[in-house]
Amino acid sequence: MPHYLVSWGDPRDRLYDVTIRFTAPNDIPRLLLPAWRPGRYLIQNYAANVREWGGSHRVWKDGKTSWRAGARAGEAVTVTYRYYAGILDAGSSFLDDDEAYINGTNLFMLVEGLRGEEHRLTIAAPAEWRIETQLPRVILSREDGEGPPADSASSVLAPGVPRCARDDTSFLARDYDHLLDSPVIAAAAMTRYTFSEGGARFHLIFRGGEGIDTEQFVEPTRVIARTQAELFGGLPFREYRFLYHVRDKWHGVEHEDSCSIIVKRSALFDAEGYDHLLLIAAHELFHAWNVKRIVPAKFAPYDYWTETPTRLLWAMEGLTSYYGALSLVRGGIWTVARYLEHLRKEIETLEALPARLHLPLSQAGFDGWLSDPAQMHDHPNAWYSFYTKGEIVSALLDLTIRTASNGTKSLDDVMRLLWEQRILEEDAVERAVAQVADTGDFFARYVDGVEPLPYAELFAAAGVAFASRPRAGSSLGAKVKMADGLLIAENVIRGGAGMAAGLLPNDELLSLDGTRTASEAALATALRAFRIGDSAELLVVRAGVVKRLSLEGRPDPRPEITLRAAQPNEFRRGWLHVSS
Repeated sequence: MPHYLVSWGDPRDRLYDVTIRFTAPNDIPRLLLPAWRPGRYLIQNYAANVREWGGSHRVWKDGKTSWRAGARAGEAVTVTYRYYAGILDAGSSFLDDDEAYINGTNLFMLVEGLRGEEHRLTIAAPAEWRIETQLPRVILSREDGEGPPADSASSVLAPGVPRCARDDTSFLARDYDHLLDSPVIAAAAMTRYTFSEGGARFHLIFRGGEGIDTEQFVEPTRVIARTQAELFGGLPFREYRFLYHVRDKWHGVEHEDSCSIIVKRSALFDAEGYDHLLLIAAHELFHAWNVKRIVPAKFAPYDYWTETPTRLLWAMEGLTSYYGALSLVRGGIWTVARYLEHLRKEIETLEALPARLHLPLSQAGFDGWLSDPAQMHDHPNAWYSFYTKGEIVSALLDLTIRTASNGTKSLDDVMRLLWEQRILEEDAVERAVAQVADTGDFFARYVDGVEPLPYAELFAAAGVAFASRPRAGSSLGAKVKMADGLLIAENVIRGGAGMAAGLLPNDELLSLDGTRTASEAALATALRAFRIGDSAELLVVRAGVVKRLSLEGRPDPRPEITLRAAQPNEFRRGWLHVSS
């Protein structure tokens, strides 16, 4: 059984010391560190954070993400290395004075040939710290502080059992994949709420939540869990953890029996931030079914070292986004009006992106591996989020099924079929839909094609009025931002006035028609006086040179969307599980 020990010296170095002990499964055993993690479909190159490797035998690197140990089969081997952990997001690893946060995909090398064996993890944290993880705890027969040898006797307790003074803080994973999928927070200060629902225990763990009423999220989370369990006929686990860090942004990552969520502190003091936290929680919890247990065949098993494109990412993330938001309205946390406002914003976001005209939804997911924020490649015009369009298409697919079946079937029935299958081939969603209702060429037109989405007719069946109209006034057709006191064009939208004038991303905007544009507000003021059809000089700085561009006033290419519920509607009641 491989045993992983994580320790550290000065936490301000942000360096974890990782020790792996194992019996060599063959001569010159190979160790591999993942290059990406499930939930983020992009090569991350975690090996760039590894340094100072060594051990009981000679250890050398033999590839971009692989190492070798100079041992013979059957020999006891120790491999050590250090890992830089200086960034905290939901999918990273982080080390500080008062916290150790660990994601196994970043940190733990696989001993090739031992993937299916049980793996033991020991966290050498200060005695007064608490450790939270979905992994079950191991009580060791040994108390020397170094962790157990590979053959030590042990017993397994439930996850999260408070540590005792002589406990080595060890945990047991059923295999390497389980180890990677189990994030760990070790810290002295955490707030924990526990409730039971549907035969399972739920824990909300908040790190850094001082000054925030975190308890207000307990009961809504219970409602979300109950609502999602009703869809599938029960929960797929006995225990589940929401691991929250209250920080400065939003981010979430799903795991088998837990999720890790970064919360934007400044947003938690208003209704919008409250809603957003619950929306992320509902999304990540639904992943306990869809993605963690309903899995594309291409991810069974995961190849953590190579890109693995699949055309199912729209379903993995889009269906999850759809049911995450649906949980809130079906559970009574959101009103119908609040849910329609959420959908309206998603539709408005999608309809503003030129890529919807040429990029099929299934292709957007397949090409997700190319969507590197560091290399934008005309990103705003060439790509859109398969989360966003996937959610919208899921809603329209649900309405299509309900319409085709006269309200007797729905996307809920499709999800239950997928739950029975678990491992999905590339056409599994389309085949499951065909078992439930005749949706005609829906997939060819809207999933694998780029036809305009049929909003008006489908929403009308649910008694929801849809409208799209051009925005008033002229627009630059570009997203701008302030950077080091300069107003910079962040991206330029195809079909807008900026692109027609020759504006490029990273151009600094100096003035429009003689008016200094030193801020976003100043630019907005100048544009209000700039009418459609007018011409004006736009001064920009590009690569240190002032350029004069001729800007012609054009309408904003982004539409303005409205969604409004009309009179009470039986169809809508069945869809949203509401009384009106």
